[in-house]
Amino acid sequence: MKKFYIISNELKDKDLAITNKIADILKEHKIMCDINKIKGHNVSTVGRYTYSHNIDKDTDCIIVIGGDGTLIQAARDLADVDIPMIGVNLGHLGYLAEIEKENLEEMILMIIEGNYNIESRIMLYGSIYRDGKKIYSNIALNDIVCARSGAIRVIDLKVYVNDEYLKLYSADGVIISTPTGSTAYNLSAGGPILQPGADIIVITPICSHTLGARSIVLSANSNISIEICEDRHIEDNGTGVYFDGQLYPLLPGDTIKIEKSDRQTKIMKLNRMSFVEVLHNKMN
Repeated sequence: MKKFYIISNELKDKDLAITNKIADILKEHKIMCDINKIKGHNVSTVGRYTYSHNIDKDTDCIIVIGGDGTLIQAARDLADVDIPMIGVNLGHLGYLAEIEKENLEEMILMIIEGNYNIESRIMLYGSIYRDGKKIYSNIALNDIVCARSGAIRVIDLKVYVNDEYLKLYSADGVIISTPTGSTAYNLSAGGPILQPGADIIVITPICSHTLGARSIVLSANSNISIEICEDRHIEDNGTGVYFDGQLYPLLPGDTIKIEKSDRQTKIMKLNRMSFVEVLHNKMN
């Protein structure tokens, strides 16, 4: 490891205390690093934390300081950069951001010494079609969620898999999740936990009004389409698709097509905890 790039969420790392500490550790070991400071609210206004052209091609590792949400957004911003990432958890659960501030120096030294593995995590690519024309597309590391964004009422969604009709869901929405996202909204909605490196995706309904509606696990090579049915409360329509939480509004008749992205996120994992041990410690 010769060069690092640090993405720091200043709303989490106040006064850049953790950022500066990491920079000092790297400097002590004669390792270069660049720092990208971001404001946590930027994602809601411009939809990005950073840009790939800011990162030198000889960068060996990206350290993301903040929490799982900061790391997920950084992964989406830098999806076209083939550089492994590792997160420093200053948030709550910290399932994805592995480094804790209590043993910061020990873990940074593990990276410098090469005591880590790299996991490739699949991402999702979603396209929105209106009147047969593609109007928007985006990617997600965790999930793509089609859900109501207005009044508290169910919405009707027709789901197709590989162009075959699967089911009509009357629900608050539907989650299409990667293994990485299986411990996020999918888990809260009663969906299964998937092993992070698995090449599968899961469909999970949100508060379905249909008895017996359950999650469905599919090959990651499956193509999923979600059609927004004509709303019986058209005057109060409020439906949107969320790419890792980033909203794009929908209209009745719109279709969302979701498939595995040709891009992946490389997550650096330190050689100290198994997947099962992480579940035990983080999820109790």
